[in-house]
Amino acid sequence: MNIQQPHDETEFVTIIGSDMTEIHRTFQEQGLSGRQFAIVHRAGRHSFTMANADGGQPMFGGQQLIAATFARRAAG
Repeated sequence: MNIQQPHDETEFVTIIGSDMTEIHRTFQEQGLSGRQFAIVHRAGRHSFTMANADGGQPMFGGQQLIAATFARRAAG
């Protein structure tokens, strides 16, 4: 697998929650809009795995949750 590293200074924040209302509330509480963050892809239901030498460990007890990723380019 060839994974390329980003060449810019884009910063990402992913918020995970049980529904979009919870994610939106967290987005607002963290002031991400005022810090110029915008959603980069449609939000959706995900399963999460922490990568490790043993092939990965399910996170959140294997429960599927909604994830939304936001990004902004670093000033400069």
